[in-house]
Amino acid sequence: MLRWPADEALNALIRRYYTGEAGLWESIRQQIDDELRRRQIVRGAYHIRLRSRSDGGYDVQIDDASEYANPA
Repeated sequence: MLRWPADEALNALIRRYYTGEAGLWESIRQQIDDELRRRQIVRGAYHIRLRSRSDGGYDVQIDDASEYANPA
């Protein structure tokens, strides 16, 4: 699992997404993918989780999805 605080641009997108604005998930995912590349993290399949913080922002949590690839 990786977790980091979203920057202001990503926080703004996430807030708009959660208020029901359509078509934002791809932009959110792209910003997260860009951040993973900046951190030189090459990953396979992963789940994105957005966790609210008490200060009104969000944390991005990345969970490995390989365990979901072959459910029992």
